[in-house]
Amino acid sequence: MLASSQLTYPQTIQTINGKLVVSEPNEFNCLNIQIENIAQQLEQIELEVVTAQQQDRREYVNQLKILKASVQNLERSYNQLLYTTIITGVVLTALLIWLGLIRQPSCNNKAQLTTTVVALNN
Repeated sequence: MLASSQLTYPQTIQTINGKLVVSEPNEFNCLNIQIENIAQQLEQIELEVVTAQQQDRREYVNQLKILKASVQNLERSYNQLLYTTIITGVVLTALLIWLGLIRQPSCNNKAQLTTTVVALNN
C-alpha cells in the first residue's frame, strides 16, 4: 500500500547522539509531511481491518442463525417421525391383539373341533 515513489527522502540524513541533524529547515517539513502521510495511511489500513472484521462477524452470526434454523427444522422432522412411529406401533399392537381375540376359538368352537378330530380318527 505504501508506494516507494510517493516517499522522497533527503539525500543526506545525519544523526548525532541519536538525534536528527538537518542542514536545512526545509528537510524537517518534508519529514513531517512524510510522517503525516504514513500516519494517515496507517489509520486507513486500521479502518479497513476493523471494517473487514465487522463484516466477518456479521457473516459468522448469519451463518449461525441459518445453522440454528436448520437444526430446529431437523428436530421438528425427527419429532414428527418419532411420534408417527410410536402411534403406528400402538395402532398395530392394538390391531394384532384385536385380530388375535377374534381368531381365537371360543369354548364352544373348541368342543366342536375336538369332536370332529375324534370322529375322523375312528
